[in-house]
Amino acid sequence: MSETTPNPAPAAETSVGVHAHSHTQDALNQLKDLKVYAHSPIIYWWPIWALGMLFGFISMFLPDTVGTADGAGPVSTAALVQGQTFVFVLVFVIFSTTVKLRGANSVILGLILAIGVILLFMANMFGPIASYIAGLEIYMSPSFYWFVGITVFVMWAVMVFGFDKVKFYEIAPGQVRERVYWGSGDRAESGANARCRYLKDDFLRHRMLGGNLLGDIEITLADGEVWYLHNVLFAKTRADRINELIVTRPVD
Repeated sequence: MSETTPNPAPAAETSVGVHAHSHTQDALNQLKDLKVYAHSPIIYWWPIWALGMLFGFISMFLPDTVGTADGAGPVSTAALVQGQTFVFVLVFVIFSTTVKLRGANSVILGLILAIGVILLFMANMFGPIASYIAGLEIYMSPSFYWFVGITVFVMWAVMVFGFDKVKFYEIAPGQVRERVYWGSGDRAESGANARCRYLKDDFLRHRMLGGNLLGDIEITLADGEVWYLHNVLFAKTRADRINELIVTRPVD
């Protein structure tokens, strides 16, 4: 009577198959198209609506500053600090989103400010100027803060989550596309000899207001045409991914 020995389970083959499937899946994931959205400069206005709502809430608990028949009543120190802070932040945001300081220009501005502060110290004028600014009676009512905060937030949200997404860029292996949700503005260009560059040297916008999360992307096509993608979220990571995709050639 002959005995039959059972064949061992193909554990090694199963393991190899799992690893092969895993590598194949990773390769497919790397070939997925990438969508990149450029944003309007209003994306940097988040401090205005944030401070507006915050100060509006705090102002409701501060002493009443409504004037009397003989003139304005006393204003609390907290209300003055809020008013000065809001105005200075507003001026800073307007300046930062209007004037682009890249590279050497940002360094020059920093040097000018540093030299100006040193000269004011040497002339014993820094203290009087600081006292004058601190003594400015700038204050707003809770209604003002709420109105500005809510209004700016609505505009900010409509642009960032609405109109900024109407036009976007789609990066596929070996191809770059400019897409729009409506209209006939779609374009497709070859990624051959194209290159992508990450721009982050605007200190005020990208690093201070953008928290080093926002930046600009520059895509140069083979014919020399340049596509500028401004105020892109996670710009550095997306620029690296774009460079990986445009050099990839899909295999039929």
